Amino acid sequence: MNSGHLSIDEYLAIAQATKAFTTEECSVLKEVLLEWQAHPSKDYVLLEEYRKGILAGFLIYGATPMTAFAWDLYWIVVSPDFQRQGIGLVLQEKMEAELLNIHKNAVIRVETSGKQAYAGQRHFYVHAGYEESGRIHNFYGEGDDLVIYTKEIKTSC
Repeated sequence: MNSGHLSIDEYLAIAQATKAFTTEECSVLKEVLLEWQAHPSKDYVLLEEYRKGILAGFLIYGATPMTAFAWDLYWIVVSPDFQRQGIGLVLQEKMEAELLNIHKNAVIRVETSGKQAYAGQRHFYVHAGYEESGRIHNFYGEGDDLVIYTKEIKTSC
């Protein structure tokens, strides 16, 4: 749930501390956070996970326009102090639970880079149950593919 306690700069500082995001990506993240702050849950939903009162990570997702029950996972950011402790999976599970409270099924889409530097992120998505559903070669630049992962979830009832 949204705590509202952190400033946009504090979220950005966590993202920058990971060293996983470019300056341009952090600029886009700032725009997304500003839009979320101005209109919570309109286009973007922000989930947080705390450990001992400290923000360990956050996730941002939103409904995919013109779809019945598809959602885009835009950002998973885990503070370097809390990486490799399951925080990303906890956030992912929170998102899935929220989605299944709204719909009996959902399709989640995430896009990432095909560069070697993003191998850890791609491994995370596969570990979390996503399948590689598409790839556009040289999308971001020469030798940098766009890799699309999807996951279908359903209520057990």
